[in-house]
Amino acid sequence: MPRFILNDETKANSYGFKIKTDGINLERFAQNPVMLDGHNPSNLSVIGKWKDIQTEEGKLSADTDFDTEDQNAALIAGKVERGVIKGASMGIAFKRQDLHYENGELILSACELLEASIVSIPSNANALRLYVDNKLLTGDEVQNLCLSIENNENFKPEHMKKVQLSTAALLILGFATAQELDAEQINEALLSLDKQKKDLEQKLQLSEEKVQAYEKKAKEEKDKAITEMVSLAVKQGKITADKQQSFIDLAHQNFDLAKSALEAIPAKQNFSPDVKTPSGVVQTMEEFQKLSLTEQLAFKQSNPEGYKAILKSL
Repeated sequence: MPRFILNDETKANSYGFKIKTDGINLERFAQNPVMLDGHNPSNLSVIGKWKDIQTEEGKLSADTDFDTEDQNAALIAGKVERGVIKGASMGIAFKRQDLHYENGELILSACELLEASIVSIPSNANALRLYVDNKLLTGDEVQNLCLSIENNENFKPEHMKKVQLSTAALLILGFATAQELDAEQINEALLSLDKQKKDLEQKLQLSEEKVQAYEKKAKEEKDKAITEMVSLAVKQGKITADKQQSFIDLAHQNFDLAKSALEAIPAKQNFSPDVKTPSGVVQTMEEFQKLSLTEQLAFKQSNPEGYKAILKSL
């Protein structure tokens, strides 16, 4: 029977990392060196055991001892003996912190051998069984783990490239003199610049809110002044009520012009502004007599021609 190499620390596995042979814990495996069919952990898949386990020159190797009384094991043993099957693979448990970079290579420095299997394609990703915290990792989980370690390695300060920036860029980022900067320094400067930007945006928003509040207050005061000015003109008899809205619209367009126009119109009554000019049509002395004394005076002063016409009708 051929001897199988279970691990060669000079070669990367299908996931792209190497396993240090002297870091493989064989204590538990030596007590029960089961040989499985394709990493299947069921009792029916135990096809024998490994013997003469040796560690030499960075390689972990072992001989096979097939359970030939088992029909499936006997079939596999025959394929191995005839050279049809040549692959073996480990099932190992490890801690995440033991998978790291050494001299630019992804290395698993410590692990425990749980079992070793006869496999058809040892280089296939499914041939290697990896356990973390007693949990079997899927192929995607192993790849994600390796990728995360690679990303962390790339962000280490010693691996960051120096960047030569222009004088303008240095001044924008707050550096006074020309110098080579690593990615971490640039990132910190960008974060600081972003914070300054956000602070200025908040101050600008606050200023805009203050301006909007001032403009709203000014508009309310202007509307109030226009309403009071035009209402007073109506009370003073300068304009009739049906002209009130026209003067309000004019005042909104040109306040000074509306104010000048109203001031140029003489008032038609000199009594208290609280006194209202009689509404309706008064054409006869009988209708005039029905008015109160105050209303008669208001009618006389606001409509002198109408008052004369009433007197002529007597």
